[in-house]
Amino acid sequence: MKTRLLLILSLAVLLFAQCAKQGASESYASDSSGGGKGGSMARFAIAGNYLYVVNNTNLLVYDISIPGETVKKNTVPVGWQIETIFPYDDKLFIGSTTGLFIFELKDPEKPTRLGAVAHFRACDPVVTQGNTAYLTLRGNGTCGSPQNALMVYDVTNPTQPVLKKQMSLTGPYGLGVHGNALYVCDGTEGLVVYDVTQPLWPARVNTVKDGSFFLDVIPYNDVLIAYVQGGVRFFDISTPLNPVLLSEMLN
Repeated sequence: MKTRLLLILSLAVLLFAQCAKQGASESYASDSSGGGKGGSMARFAIAGNYLYVVNNTNLLVYDISIPGETVKKNTVPVGWQIETIFPYDDKLFIGSTTGLFIFELKDPEKPTRLGAVAHFRACDPVVTQGNTAYLTLRGNGTCGSPQNALMVYDVTNPTQPVLKKQMSLTGPYGLGVHGNALYVCDGTEGLVVYDVTQPLWPARVNTVKDGSFFLDVIPYNDVLIAYVQGGVRFFDISTPLNPVLLSEMLN
């Protein structure tokens, strides 16, 4: 039964798989429930009737309320070397190589900057849950810093995010959160699982090492969709802290 369900799910996320093969930066991020089911390395997100796209310096706003029509509504300056966008509740969390920017969507056509935090130059995927934001910083390659880390911010006051914890990693990429589990893709080191029962103080409890190069993840109900080098793997996360491989779609 599990296998059949996963085959159905595989078809449902076929679009994701096709995008993933083109690169993690083109992943889809959308979460109408506010639960954060998008990819952490995405460059576009949907909230309500609006599509938000980030380029190197700006946030672009499009009205998609009419099927088949996309109307550009606004261009909002953000900063430099913008990389990722993640929607949560009525906010957008935007990651750059030098920091995290938080925008609110009270007026969805005119996102307003609430706050920002700066860090050393590094690649910067981000996800949020509740009042906590999790970022991975990767300093190798073109990202400009020798440091690699998981950063945990308290965003209870989005105008003043507070760094609560920093944890060393080898070469992290994307990440996702589901219930009391935080999943961090650490490249060749595998999929690192943290217990976030205490959201601001993650505790490393598990690592999935199956030979895959993990790049990004999307929790989807009790299934974790993992974009790996060469395709997509699906894990059962009905027990969130113990992912179990169910099926895969590889090149």
